[in-house]
Amino acid sequence: MATWDELSALRPGAAVRVRGEEFLIERTICFDQDGCEWFEHRLSSDASGRSLWLEIPAGRDDPVVAYDSSAVLAFEPDGGPEIEHGGERLSLVMSGRAVYRSVERASAPKRGELVYHEYAKGDLHVTYECRNDEALWEVSEGRAIDAAGVEILG
Repeated sequence: MATWDELSALRPGAAVRVRGEEFLIERTICFDQDGCEWFEHRLSSDASGRSLWLEIPAGRDDPVVAYDSSAVLAFEPDGGPEIEHGGERLSLVMSGRAVYRSVERASAPKRGELVYHEYAKGDLHVTYECRNDEALWEVSEGRAIDAAGVEILG
């Protein structure tokens, strides 16, 4: 079982196994919102061709979230108290604006600002994000997973 400290210390080039599937970390992003930091690792698998984002939350007791699908939105979400997604009603968990910096495996690091709204119901998480005050919003869907489902391979 990987600990919060181990998961937040991972950087590009490290290998992990998530729910039995092996991935390589391509990018790590550190977000900071008024001193509250959390991390996201972009994982890719040459074997399956899959990629996903692994979110390591600010709270050590909060679940790790594996986001495995995302899409561009044709509208700007309002960040209201709840949304309907895939026939489910999800409540707003957090919303805000954070600065970020990335560590890249194969390119120069990036910096910017992220506006986001995160919703959840049970283990289902849906996040709306817009980077650097662009008009382009994305929606990502993921599931909370047990940190025991993540193994650090090296």
